[in-house]
Amino acid sequence: ELHDTEDVDYQLMTKIAEYGIIECCGDDKFGRKTIVFSACRLPNQELIKNSEFKTVIKFRECLFKYFLQAFDQYVDMDYVLIYFHYGLRSYNRPSYGWLMKSYLKIDRKYKKNLKALYVVHPTKWVKFLWPVLRSLISAKFSRKVTYINHLSELEEYVHLENIRIPVEVKNFDPVIRLELPKNQMRLTTKFHVSLQFILDNEPGETIPIVVRQTIDYIKDCGLNEPGIFRRAAVVSLIKEVQQKYNEGQPVIFEQYGDVHLAACVLKTFLRDLSEPLMTYRLYNELLGLSGSDLFKDTFYDNEDFCLALKRPDQIDVIRDLIIEKLPTQNYNVLKYLIEFLNLVANYSNTNLMTTTNLSIVFGPNLSWSEDVQMNSLASYSLINTFTEILIARYTELFLK
Repeated sequence: ELHDTEDVDYQLMTKIAEYGIIECCGDDKFGRKTIVFSACRLPNQELIKNSEFKTVIKFRECLFKYFLQAFDQYVDMDYVLIYFHYGLRSYNRPSYGWLMKSYLKIDRKYKKNLKALYVVHPTKWVKFLWPVLRSLISAKFSRKVTYINHLSELEEYVHLENIRIPVEVKNFDPVIRLELPKNQMRLTTKFHVSLQFILDNEPGETIPIVVRQTIDYIKDCGLNEPGIFRRAAVVSLIKEVQQKYNEGQPVIFEQYGDVHLAACVLKTFLRDLSEPLMTYRLYNELLGLSGSDLFKDTFYDNEDFCLALKRPDQIDVIRDLIIEKLPTQNYNVLKYLIEFLNLVANYSNTNLMTTTNLSIVFGPNLSWSEDVQMNSLASYSLINTFTEILIARYTELFLK
C-alpha cells in the first residue's frame, strides 16, 4: 500500500535523487517543459532491502514523493514526460497494483497540463499492459501517449542533446533498430516520405490526399478565419491526425471542429516531405536567378516587387523555371496549392492573410537547401519573395 508520504526522511529523498531515475531536462521543440523517467535506473529490489530504505515499500514512497516534487515545478505549465522503458526487469519492476494506486493518487492538476507521454522502446509487456490501464484511465489521457521505437523518432519532438539519455538506452537503441523489419514503412505513410512515394501508393491521384482534404476543409470553413495558417493547433491533435493518415485511416476534420488543425497539418505535410515540393534543384536555380540582371532590383530593392514584374520576359523566365525544373508531379501539386493560396489572399480583408503574410508562412515550407548551412535569413527572404510572386501572379504564371 501507499503510505502517507509527508514524513519521508529528507536523506532518503536525497538518495532517490542520486539514482537519477527522474530528471528535468529543459524544453521540448514546442516550448514545453520536459521530465524524463529512466526505468533502467530503478534499483534491484533485493538490493533495496539492504539499503537505507530497508523495504521496497519505503523506497516506493520516496520515489513517489520525489516524482510529485519534480512535477510541482511544472504543474502550472505545459509539460511532457519521456519514459525510457529499456532496463525494466522483473527484479526492479513495480507491481501493477502499485502503478494503479499511484496513478489514482496523483491529483488532477498534475495530469491536466501533461501534454504528451512518450514511451521509448516499448516492449510487448508495455503494449499488453496499456489496454488494461486504458480501461481505468480517461480517454483524454490515453490520447497523450505516443510509442517511440527508436531515438531518431524521439528527435521529432525533443532536442536530444538536452536530454540526459542513460548510456544503457543509447547502447540498446542500435540493437533494437536492427531488429525492426527492414521494410517497416507502411505503404500508406504520408509524412516524412517523398512525394513520389506518396503518389505511387495513391493510385490514380495527382494530388496527395492530405493536401486535397485539408484544402477542401479550409475552403468550406476557413477562408474568412482571421489568422488562418498563422495560429497554432493542439500538438497532440496534429500528431493524431498525422498518425491516422500514416495508418491509412479516414480523417474527418469536421469531427475536430478546428480549421487551424487542418491548416497546421497542411503546413507540416509540406515541411516533412523528404525533399521540398519546389525541390533542391529549383532552390539552387532560384539563388542564381535572384542575382541576374533581369531580377536583381525586383528581388532586393523594390518594396512592391509583384507590381514591379511588368516585363513579359520576367514572367516568362519564372514560368519556364517552374515548368522545366520541376517534375510533373511536383508542378501539379504546386499549382494546386498556389491556386488555393491565391484564393485565400482574396479574402485578406477578413482573414488578414495577404500574399505577403502567406508567403512568410509557406515559403520555408516549400523550399529549403539540402545544405543546412545554406538556410540563412537572406535565403528565406528570397524564398518568401519568390513564393509571393507565385501567389500574386498565379494567373499569369500557371494559366497562360
